[in-house]
Amino acid sequence: MNFQTVVNSRRSIRWFQDRGVSTEALQAIVETAQKVPSFVNSQPVRVVIATGNTLATIREQHLQSVLNQTPSQSVLPYQPIPEWDDGAKANIMGWFASTKEQIGDDWGTMMGKAGANLYNAQAIVYLTLPKDYPDWSLVDLGAFSEALMLTAQDAGVDSLPAYEFVKFADDLMAPLKLTDDQQVVMGVGLGYRDEDSLLNQIRSGRMDTKSILTILD
Repeated sequence: MNFQTVVNSRRSIRWFQDRGVSTEALQAIVETAQKVPSFVNSQPVRVVIATGNTLATIREQHLQSVLNQTPSQSVLPYQPIPEWDDGAKANIMGWFASTKEQIGDDWGTMMGKAGANLYNAQAIVYLTLPKDYPDWSLVDLGAFSEALMLTAQDAGVDSLPAYEFVKFADDLMAPLKLTDDQQVVMGVGLGYRDEDSLLNQIRSGRMDTKSILTILD
């Protein structure tokens, strides 16, 4: 695909088929994502991909934590909607309303069930940073994750970045065999979209470019 096609065709997939992604494809995706710029070439991001039995263990543990209403342990804290600025709140509430129109009144319940099962992702890419990372490393992390998702799209692999993947970060340390000097900051689900899932009919809009852009001469 050309670049515009890759960018415009990628969207968040919230329910995946029971079809795995090959180890070779995963390795190639990560290798390409490594080409992104890095602040002072620090390259702080580390990648652990859970598949197969490891992912099954994580998925079961996650489901139990959801059912038990375990408090979130995410490294980056969840911010309640009322605490966002007015512009962000308007976009969030607009997305809620649009999603309800697209797939019905039960959209929240459907989303919750999918999240509890980690969206049936067939591979979850966990991105870690050193425990005492500087804020600039979050720029690296964002660039890396975007490159990873676009590379996956170019390879025909769908993706989803989601808070749900790292909601119980402390519980991920053992199954991912991480040492205490690493923190799981972000997760990206990979796989192949289930075309029959209502959740995959969701489309989200973007603000008009003129409303976010200022070009000064």
